[in-house]
Amino acid sequence: MFGREGVESVKDVGETKKRILVSDDDADDCLLIKDVLIDIGLECEVRFVSDGIELMEFLEECERKERRALWSLPDLVVLDLNMPRKGGREVLREMSVHPRFSAIPVVVLTTSEEPRDIALCSSLGVKLYITKPSMYGEWLERFEGLKEFIA
Repeated sequence: MFGREGVESVKDVGETKKRILVSDDDADDCLLIKDVLIDIGLECEVRFVSDGIELMEFLEECERKERRALWSLPDLVVLDLNMPRKGGREVLREMSVHPRFSAIPVVVLTTSEEPRDIALCSSLGVKLYITKPSMYGEWLERFEGLKEFIA
């Protein structure tokens, strides 16, 4: 499921399919995210990476392929803050200074409820900050907000 080969179609919508890149090191959370996207009716293609290094490599590869009309940047990034090797905070800083990557809407999905994390994310342009809920119904409610960024 992880890495650049981890592509999941949530629904087949042909050429209008939106792309979401999810960066989270927890395989269970990734499966849950996929299920939630299906259950809220979000029609998209989802790719999973397990840390910030893979995320940045993926974005850079997309940008190279986009120049040759082979692929384009994702329409949305869902980002965990706490990951090995390179965490979400560092990724947000890197994306915010890149001319093309800074235009991609980012939704943070994390266990952190720290005010300083929320403030940092807000200052770096995060569109939505979601703390990981414990109940499936809460996941559905919180993920409804993604629709405005992927429509």
